[in-house]
Amino acid sequence: MTDTIAAISTPRGTGGIAVIRISGTDAVDVADRVFVTRVKRLCETEHAHARVGNIVDSDGNTVDKCVATVFYAPHSYTGEDTVEISCHGGALVTEEVLTAVLHAGARLAEPGEFTRRAFTSGKLTLSEAESVGDLIHAATRAQLRATAGDAMSLLSRDVDAISGEIVSLLARINVKIDYPEEDLADIDRDEALDACRALSVRTKSLLSTYRTGRAVMDGVDAVICGRPNAGKSTLYNLFVGEDAAIVTPVAGTTRDTLTASVTAGRVLLRLSDTAGIRTPGDEIEAVGVERAKKSASKAELLITVHDSTVPLSSEDGEVMSLTAPVKIAVINKIDRDDAVYINEYTALARERDALPITTSLIRGRGDGGFDALVSAIEHAFTDGDIRLGHDAVVLHARQNEALASADSALERAVSALTGGMMWDIVTSDLNDALDALYTLSGKSVTDEVLGEIFGKFCVGK
Repeated sequence: MTDTIAAISTPRGTGGIAVIRISGTDAVDVADRVFVTRVKRLCETEHAHARVGNIVDSDGNTVDKCVATVFYAPHSYTGEDTVEISCHGGALVTEEVLTAVLHAGARLAEPGEFTRRAFTSGKLTLSEAESVGDLIHAATRAQLRATAGDAMSLLSRDVDAISGEIVSLLARINVKIDYPEEDLADIDRDEALDACRALSVRTKSLLSTYRTGRAVMDGVDAVICGRPNAGKSTLYNLFVGEDAAIVTPVAGTTRDTLTASVTAGRVLLRLSDTAGIRTPGDEIEAVGVERAKKSASKAELLITVHDSTVPLSSEDGEVMSLTAPVKIAVINKIDRDDAVYINEYTALARERDALPITTSLIRGRGDGGFDALVSAIEHAFTDGDIRLGHDAVVLHARQNEALASADSALERAVSALTGGMMWDIVTSDLNDALDALYTLSGKSVTDEVLGEIFGKFCVGK
């Protein structure tokens, strides 16, 4: 962490400009060895000022005409002296500029090392650093809202507030323990109990947001299934936004499982379209049917599709008997004159604990039934009262586990207080809660956890 590091911080390829970032104690000196200007050297340049000059390689050859901007510690992203060189965005010229910087004394940064240094220097909490990685990899508008701007600091703010109150409570209890005869502490058992209960309520409130955060960031395994020619692939194509699955009037067209990442409102779906479930006509179709059932057995969301123009069959009963945490039955083709079995399918769906939604998928996304399906998915997996970007939201399993550990410790403290146990036991539980919260914020975290988090970053970030 004391080395001066460098990396290309913009995507590789051809573009208008590229940025090479240098950070560390010798960042300015390293840059001065390769950046030649007719006026002031970079070490004479004011903070956040830019200069125009040429990058020269180790043989004295000019590589490119560039702009270099200097940021002095601690007023930089990493908290260290930093220089950002903006050069022309060709793949070769960018690599040559980086090579010159490395020859001048910097080493190539590891994945996420710039952000890890920002965390180490106290510029970011660990949850804020995680949000930086989430922002870079955001693939949906909901993910962007959950991680951009001030959103990344909301969870840290609430966790720090809870941690601070636990510290204050511990201080008052410890005074009572250490000086029992001096009457220095103004806290009694009832007040401590009320405080612990209030802290547990706030921790549980944060924990409840993980349902939404997980659906937005990690996504939900969703499977479309049903008997052949019911409209499964049409629904899949509507979610994907293109003709990803072949749709024909021929039953059994889909024989393998297709998978894509799509959105249903704020929810990210890992959506699979499967072969029609029926008695297979050949060995290939049998494999497809078996894969469909296997995918359905692992789904968090099961969307069954049914043709309202044909009578209920044993295949429909088998499909609706499949189990999943959330089941929605799409009753299709209701626009047709012969759609006379809508009520029968609706009744069967309710009997099998599936939410029935009637629609005509051929009408596309503008049909109210598709909108109702999206709304049902959002309602099942997110809290509509949560405003992404404005409310603190737990986005990752690591954060959720830390909060769950803290809440468990707070509940133990409540039990100790109501059970009349010694104050030392109460403080032990409160310290456990504090330790768990510190692992979330990064005030107490192992190198192994840091390596896992920052290893997912790109090299230039």
